[in-house]
Amino acid sequence: MMKLVVNGAELGFVKATRSHIDGKECLHVAADGDNVHLVESDNKAVILSTTRVKFAAFVDGARKGEFDFAC
Repeated sequence: MMKLVVNGAELGFVKATRSHIDGKECLHVAADGDNVHLVESDNKAVILSTTRVKFAAFVDGARKGEFDFAC
């Protein structure tokens, strides 16, 4: 787990077990109240924040294969 401060709160970011073995090609995710935050392991200065509702819609689409073109 990677710790980062977002909006004054220290959050624990987790990554998928399938992430690249060297840790350089990873997307980390943390939740905070109604928000979800994403950060890439090689650029921790840029944090994408969205709502849990929007993130849930994205995860649902990913599970259904709607973004398979990107892999």
